[in-house]
Amino acid sequence: MMRVLGIILICTAAGGSGMLYAASLNREYEKLLGFIRLIRFIGTRIECFSQPLMTVYADFSDPALDSCGFTGALREDGFTAALCRCRDELCLDDAVFGILSEFGDGLGKSFSDDQVKHCARYADMLSERASELEKTLPGRKKTAVAVSASLAVMAAVILL
Repeated sequence: MMRVLGIILICTAAGGSGMLYAASLNREYEKLLGFIRLIRFIGTRIECFSQPLMTVYADFSDPALDSCGFTGALREDGFTAALCRCRDELCLDDAVFGILSEFGDGLGKSFSDDQVKHCARYADMLSERASELEKTLPGRKKTAVAVSASLAVMAAVILL
């Protein structure tokens, strides 16, 4: 009886880990889209209203970035500091984090026309990444669930 219970627990844990990983891939994609919306919002506000960055940050809200605390940190500390402060909660891969760091480093350091171009360039770069991720996301999620389920079955067979 205890052996069967142990097998059930191992299978549940292995299967659950695959589903959790698939959900984290989905969250990563949603946060990437949130950053694209933020960068476009910044560019629009600079172009149309010439607003200071802290005012722009105060007016922005996005569910994907709100949930991890990034928008709160953004309003308090600015882009680069918020990005560093929330790195673990953002669940972004290193390439996307690098793009966002470069964006933050160049933000607010030139005239408004150049800032608008800066925002457009980085929004386009991130949009390309999002497009690539969107194409591979369903396959990666299926693979994660399938591998974890296979490991669960393998563990059950070994333990029986």
